[in-house]
Amino acid sequence: QRRRTAAADDAELASLRRALRAHPCHGLAEREANLRWVERYQRLSAETEQLERKVAATTHSLARAFDRILRLLGERGYVRPGDGEDRVTEHGRRLTRLYSESDLLAAECIRHGVWNGLGPAELAAVVSTLVFEARRDTAGEPRLPGGAVPGAWQETSRLWVELTEDERRHRLDRTREPDAGFAWPVYRWARGESLEKVLTAAETNGQELSAGDFVRWCRQVIDLLDQVRDVLGKQDPVGSAAAQAVRALRRGVVAAGAA
Repeated sequence: QRRRTAAADDAELASLRRALRAHPCHGLAEREANLRWVERYQRLSAETEQLERKVAATTHSLARAFDRILRLLGERGYVRPGDGEDRVTEHGRRLTRLYSESDLLAAECIRHGVWNGLGPAELAAVVSTLVFEARRDTAGEPRLPGGAVPGAWQETSRLWVELTEDERRHRLDRTREPDAGFAWPVYRWARGESLEKVLTAAETNGQELSAGDFVRWCRQVIDLLDQVRDVLGKQDPVGSAAAQAVRALRRGVVAAGAA
C-alpha cells in the first residue's frame, strides 16, 4: 500500500473539522454537558444489556433445575403427570409442609415408616440427625441410644443414600448427609436429664458442645418435630410421639427466651 502523504492527511483532517462544525449540535450552548449525558446513557445501556443477558441465563438455568426437581419428585411419587393442584399427591402435600434443609429426606422417612414405633426421646434422637451438623470431625462413630434408634438411624441413612443417587442422576444438589453427633445428647435431654450431665456425657463421647450450641440445636430439632406433628397429626403414632418429644425438649434453658 502507498503511504499517505502529509497533504492528504491535512486535507482529511480539515474535512472532518468542517463536518464537525456543520453538525447541528456544534453550536449548542451546553454541548459538553449534553455529550456527558450521551456517554452516561451509552454506558448505562451497555450495563443494562449485560444484566438482561445475565438474568435471562439465570432464569433459563432455574427453569432447567425446576424441571429436574419435578422429574425427581415424579419418580418418587410426590407429583403426577398433569396440571393444576391435582398434580400434587398426598405425599407431595405432606412435603409442602416440611421446611428443612433435608425436607425431602424427612418426607421419605415418614412415607416409608422409618420412624414408626419410636418413643418420644428416640424420635428426637433420630430426627436430630437431619438437622445437626458437627463443626469438625470427631474421633470414632457417634454414640447412639439403644433400643430402636440404631435400626431407625440405619434406615434413615439408607434412604439418604438412595435419594442422593437419584439427585446425582438428575444433576441436582445433594441432600446433606445425616449426622448422628447430636442424637445421644438430645435423647438424654428428652429423658429429663440435667444440662450438666448431658454436656458432660457428650464430651465423654467426643462431641464437645457449649450450652449455647446445645440450645440452638435443640430448638432446631424441636422445629422439625413440630412440623412432623403438624403433617401427621396427633392421632398418628409418629405425630403423637413428635408432640410428646417437643414437650420433653422444651424445658429449662431450651425453653427460656423462646417465642
